[in-house]
Amino acid sequence: NQLLDEFPGSRITLLFTADANKLRLLLSRAYEPLKGRVTHHRIEAGMDEAAIDRILDREAASEHGFDLCIDGLLGMSFRPPVREPMDTLIKAVNSFDRIKLRAAVDLPSGRGDHSDKLFFRADFTYATGIPKKALFNESVDCGRIRVIDLGFQRTSECAAFSAKETVLADDALRPLRALRPSNANKYTYGHVFIVGGSASMPGALLMAVQAAVRSGVGLVTAFAPSSVSASLAAQVPEAMWVPWPEKDDGTLDAAAIQLLLGRVERATAVLIGPGMGKEESAELVARAIIEQVKLPIVLDADALRSEVIESVAKRQKSGSDPVILTPHTGEFTRMAKLAKKELSNETLRAFCQEFQVTTVLKGPLTRICDGDTVRYSTFGGPVLSRGGSGDLLAGLIGGMIAQRRFDVPAALSFGVVLHGLAAERLAQEKGQVCVHTTQLLDYLPDVLRLSS
Repeated sequence: NQLLDEFPGSRITLLFTADANKLRLLLSRAYEPLKGRVTHHRIEAGMDEAAIDRILDREAASEHGFDLCIDGLLGMSFRPPVREPMDTLIKAVNSFDRIKLRAAVDLPSGRGDHSDKLFFRADFTYATGIPKKALFNESVDCGRIRVIDLGFQRTSECAAFSAKETVLADDALRPLRALRPSNANKYTYGHVFIVGGSASMPGALLMAVQAAVRSGVGLVTAFAPSSVSASLAAQVPEAMWVPWPEKDDGTLDAAAIQLLLGRVERATAVLIGPGMGKEESAELVARAIIEQVKLPIVLDADALRSEVIESVAKRQKSGSDPVILTPHTGEFTRMAKLAKKELSNETLRAFCQEFQVTTVLKGPLTRICDGDTVRYSTFGGPVLSRGGSGDLLAGLIGGMIAQRRFDVPAALSFGVVLHGLAAERLAQEKGQVCVHTTQLLDYLPDVLRLSS
């Protein structure tokens, strides 16, 4: 009804697997106002895919096909396996190539757990009310997940399906949208140190610094290889740049660690890793900072090594400030020395507990885990599947942590949600393909200007 009201010229086809005159009460009530406004077909047991294809071809009526396919076949009472005629219908719709967008409500029909073989292949799944836990199984593909709040939740900032697992909402950014105090100055909002880069990979450091400057932090100091620091400084004059002596391979020389230690009392957080390279010197720099700096530390990219993480475990026993890791799934698998990509919440929690860290595990569903609770972010999408996206996120997180206005879980949520929502706005306006990674930064202000 709403689609027809908003798009009066649209054509809608309903495919029933039951007699349209014998629908259940609620479905019958919903269908009654549509009679005479839509076409419908009954898919009966015994029909093959070819017969359903002919219906779809006829209703599509042109090469344009269908703009939208909404899946509402099976509800909460479904128990596998999918039976006739629904199994044939799902196969036919999945293989029909003239559907622009496929959307499922709550769960794709046929989907219930990771072992399901046949299910509706959704581009988006819209979880209404309380989201279903099956959507957040790391091995389940339900397309991109969007949670629609129907007022069932305890807080508008997240949706919960267990005491220790929640899904972040865009309203999590409400504290960042509030007015800042009139008497604030640059020292009010912290000072982040960023250590990274190499002669061959200066761009990663540059992107992290650009994002940190946009995070709302008061001051940013970047430690960059001396051969590239001047050119980087010209691109981000808002940051302070400290040239760091290099090894012959263009990486930071660990012997120059005093450059940072001599200034560290000015900092409120440190980010290490973007573009540092995989050479031994980069590892030595990261380990030296972890062992000698007691501030909150964010480890990203080339700082995410098992040898470095072992230093973190020793440091945390001394009661130092938290360490945050920002790996993608490949980095986590290698860093945690997993034989395979077994990335369950249990594995993630065990890792965080063992090394006393908080991990932001990046992916289509980004998870923030402190060893006890897990927060999911559904924001972002395929536009982030390009080099540099993680460097921007690391810079935002480093800047959020440095501000010291909120606890670590909240600061991480701000960084992840802000990054994801900006990516979505970029994709909406520029598309997912022909864009620069750093264009995401231009959409950060728009996200924060949205009314809460």
